[in-house]
Amino acid sequence: MENLNVIIICDFAFPSGGSEKVAIESAVGLAERGVKVTYFSAVGPVCKELVHPNIKVVCLNQQSLVKQKNIAAASIQGIWNFEARREFKKLLLEFNPKDTVIHLHLWQKAISASIIREAIKNKFKVAFTFHHYFIVCPNGGFYNYQKHEICNNIKPMSMKCIVCHCDSRSYFHKFWRVIRTFVENKLAYSPSGIKNYIYISQLGRDVLKPYLPSDANYYSIDNPINISKQNRVNASKNNCFIFVGRLSKEKGVILLAKAAKEIGCNIIFVGEGDCADEIKEIYPNAEITGWVDKDKVQEYLSMARALVFPALWYEGMPLTVLESQAKGIPVILSDTCTAIEVVKDNENGFLFERNNLDSLVEKMRLCNDDSLIDRLGRNSYDQFWSKDYSINKHIEKLVNVYEKIIKS
Repeated sequence: MENLNVIIICDFAFPSGGSEKVAIESAVGLAERGVKVTYFSAVGPVCKELVHPNIKVVCLNQQSLVKQKNIAAASIQGIWNFEARREFKKLLLEFNPKDTVIHLHLWQKAISASIIREAIKNKFKVAFTFHHYFIVCPNGGFYNYQKHEICNNIKPMSMKCIVCHCDSRSYFHKFWRVIRTFVENKLAYSPSGIKNYIYISQLGRDVLKPYLPSDANYYSIDNPINISKQNRVNASKNNCFIFVGRLSKEKGVILLAKAAKEIGCNIIFVGEGDCADEIKEIYPNAEITGWVDKDKVQEYLSMARALVFPALWYEGMPLTVLESQAKGIPVILSDTCTAIEVVKDNENGFLFERNNLDSLVEKMRLCNDDSLIDRLGRNSYDQFWSKDYSINKHIEKLVNVYEKIIKS
C-alpha cells in the first residue's frame, strides 16, 4: 500500500526491555521498507537506531512512573498523562485516518491511555500487540502475587477482582491500578474501541479474548529474533541445567531450586532478583551469576544440558526459550507459559505441570539419558531453523496486517 503511515506508541525511546526492543526494531524495519513511521514515546533518551530519514520521533522527555520522585504527580500521570494527550492530539492533525494505523505496544509506564482516547475519538484504526495483559487486568498478569497462583475464575474489574489483594506491592497500589483501569475503560475506550489485536501466542490470545470486543480482529505475528545460525550445541555433553531471567517467585525459581536440591544436580541461575538469597538457602550448591550482558547469556546457554523455564503465570513468549532452541538446547517448560506452542513434550523438550515439584523433578531426571537429550536437542535445532523469525518476515507480516486494518 502506498502512502502508509504508522504511528508506534511505546513508553520508552530506547530498548529497556523486550517489548520496547520489538517496537524499535519494527519501526526501523518499516522505515527501511519505505513506510513513514512516527515513534511516539514519553521517556528518553532516543536510541541511535531510531535516527532514520523515514522515522519521526516524538519524545516528551518525561520520567517513567517508577522514577518520579513526586508520588502524587506519578499517580496522576499514570492514570491520565495530560501532556501526552495534548501532544498526541496535535500530532494527529498531520495524519489522515484513511492511510494511518496507530500501533500500541506499551503505555502503562509513562504515556497512559489518554492518547488512546484521542486516536479512537478521531476515528483512527488502532492495533495492539499482546506484550502484556494490562489492557484488561489491573495488575497486568492474571496472577495473584500474594498467593503465587493464576487468577482463575476471577473476571477482571469484577467486585471479586477489585477487593482481591493480588498486587506484588500493596493493596493501595492495586487499588490505584483499579482506578487506572476504570479510567482506561470509561474514558479511553480501551479495550472497547480497539478492534485489532496482534498476538504472539495462541495461549496469550485465548487468555485475553473473552474480555475483548466480540467484533475484534486477531492477527498472528511472531516477534523478530536476531540470531545468526551456528553449529548445534551438543547438549548431551553438557552437565548442568540453566535458568535465565529475573529471580522472582512468579518466575518459578523457588520451585526450581527445590527440584535441583532433590536431584542434586548442577544448576546455574543466570540473573538477579529478590529470591537470590532464598535460592541459596534452599540449595547452597546452586550458582547465581547476578546480572550479565547478552553475550554472556549466550555463553551460559551453550553450557546447558537443558534450559528450565518454570514460570508460574501466563508468561509471554520468552526470547530465551527460542534462543536455546536456536542452539539445539532442549527446554523444560511449565504448561502455563505461552511458549508451549514451540516446546513439544518429549519431542524437542519437556512440559511439566505448573508449580508441581514432582512433575518438574520427573522431567529433569529424564535428562540423565544422553541419547534422549541428543534427540531433543537435534529436534529443537531443526524445528527452530525451519521457521523464519527474521525481521524481514516480521515486517512483511506487519505490512500485510496494516493493509487489512486500513481496509476494514
